[in-house]
Amino acid sequence: MIYNIDFEIASLAFLLVLSIIYLSRKNDFGTHTRIIHYYWISTILSICLNILTCYTIAEYESFPLGINYFLNAAYLSSQCILPVFFGAYVYSLVETTTHLKKQTLILFSIPSFIANLLTISSVRTGAVFYFDATGYHHGPLFLCLYINIAFYVISALGVALYPKNNLHKKQRIMIFALVLLAILPIMVQFFLPTCLLTGLGTTLTVFIMVLTNDSMITFKDATTGALNREAFLMCIHNYTEDRIPVQIYAIALDNFKIVNEMYGMEGGNLLMQMLATELQNEYDESQVFRFSGDIFTIVLEEKSESIKELARINRILNSTWHLNDSDVHLTACIGLTHSIDYKDSGLLEAIEYSVTCAKELGKGRFFEVNEAAAKAMERRSAIEQAIMENIAANTFEVHYQPIFDTQAMRFHSMEALARLHVDGFGYVSPEEFIKIAENNGTILKIGLLVLEEVCRFIKEYNLKERGIDYVEVNLSVVQCTQEGIVQDILSVIEKYQIPPSMINLEITESATASSQKVLIRNMARMALSDLTFSLDDYGSGYSNVNYLVDLPFSIVKLDKYIVWAAFEKITSRKILENTVTMFKYINLKIVAEGVEDINMAKNLTRMGIDYLQGYYFSRPVPKEKVIQLLDSNYLDTILEKNPLE
Repeated sequence: MIYNIDFEIASLAFLLVLSIIYLSRKNDFGTHTRIIHYYWISTILSICLNILTCYTIAEYESFPLGINYFLNAAYLSSQCILPVFFGAYVYSLVETTTHLKKQTLILFSIPSFIANLLTISSVRTGAVFYFDATGYHHGPLFLCLYINIAFYVISALGVALYPKNNLHKKQRIMIFALVLLAILPIMVQFFLPTCLLTGLGTTLTVFIMVLTNDSMITFKDATTGALNREAFLMCIHNYTEDRIPVQIYAIALDNFKIVNEMYGMEGGNLLMQMLATELQNEYDESQVFRFSGDIFTIVLEEKSESIKELARINRILNSTWHLNDSDVHLTACIGLTHSIDYKDSGLLEAIEYSVTCAKELGKGRFFEVNEAAAKAMERRSAIEQAIMENIAANTFEVHYQPIFDTQAMRFHSMEALARLHVDGFGYVSPEEFIKIAENNGTILKIGLLVLEEVCRFIKEYNLKERGIDYVEVNLSVVQCTQEGIVQDILSVIEKYQIPPSMINLEITESATASSQKVLIRNMARMALSDLTFSLDDYGSGYSNVNYLVDLPFSIVKLDKYIVWAAFEKITSRKILENTVTMFKYINLKIVAEGVEDINMAKNLTRMGIDYLQGYYFSRPVPKEKVIQLLDSNYLDTILEKNPLE
């Protein structure tokens, strides 16, 4: 039997040229690209084996029988394996961001395994092929090789036709084209056994796969040329699947907004492109990613030494960058995260957390997410989850702390304080969760939910008749900067039909400092609707009396630390007394926070402070409890034991 191997030789030559062209390009990325590589290599190996077997069959008597059996078994085995890669490639088009699951791969490989077993056993049984005195022959089960191919072809067609698969029209057409290219040469060879075309069929499928493989577009960042976030996620998933621990360096450029302002977006993009190129030159291209915005990530196996890697990264950053005839100097905060401690979703949070912590330390700083940091991140994540759950439930837990009027000797107002219970951590401080809410943008929703709960409470319990003149509600820094905050607040108050004068908005010094122009405009509009304002936490920072001149505050709340200091040092006491005198002179009401005992209450009253707030009178309590404090003889009992006069 003489075979025509011209097509096989031509196919091999074409594949080798294609390999040289492909290797000269930047490597693509993606699961299906990796499968193309396996299919490509297997095709080259299969064609080489086919050419060798054809030669040994033609010169049958010149070669030992063992070599003939070995080469034929190896070639036919490769023919059994190739359809597996073909089917896996089609499947990878559906699941572009995941590995083939091990269980699926095992089941998927069963037909190929059986065909391979029969092929190898033919050395003894002659089931698929055998040799006799006249040379090479097909065995009675040779048809199983075609059945094996048919199984994977039909599977590929099934994937393409299944309507629920996430395939574009272009991908479905490509699958049909690949199937057609694979099956036609095989059908020809089936009817003309001496005309070898399987190599041609597999070569054409390799060519179409490479030609239509869009992973270069899918996984490349158009601006920098680095691999993008999707590629990063796939990379991490691949390492996780292979159980290879890695360390991720997140490089967050400092003040990159200034670069964009000075050189424009084009200049900023060019600078990031230059940085990406330098990182790719220093590391492998498959290790460098544009994570988001001005943040790059480098993924290395855990065996890398962090000190050396930091030095390498900083050496690149510290280079002088020439942009538009100018020299630009870059600095970056670098966060280090270890994949071994997290799952995919938790790892992303850890990376972002490492960047946040590095930035909080200052420009050009480094932060590693160690065990302590991981616990802090876990706490932060739990707090964020609790915040989202409360927002989803359209309510927020609010406690109230009554405020004592030193002239009327009664509770005349109360402060509303948001409370958050976090599973596994109990109640967390407002100072902690409010900061988190401000960072993630949920503070706006929380503020309105708290205000709505307060308005509902005022209306439901008719607080005016119970002697409460108003309820203080905190207005956060972020809320103060919102142009629409006035309408939002007035809409909630109008919804519950309560007098606006029943709401007093507490605004911190930090809010007045960071957004004064917007705040002045917002406060002026709200003041026209009879809303009143308190300056909260006076004395906690660099207090500026100008706030009280420029803004329509009617009440100043002295921070508890300035109050406590007055009872520890005579100098602090004199400062407090003069501060009270100053505020009295400009007709401001004064609230002293942090009143914890009778001695503090008496002395603050003698100083002329109008209102007292603190644990001496009551801790912040739920609304049902504060109503009991208002309706019972609770306050009378306190004053009878220790009169303030």
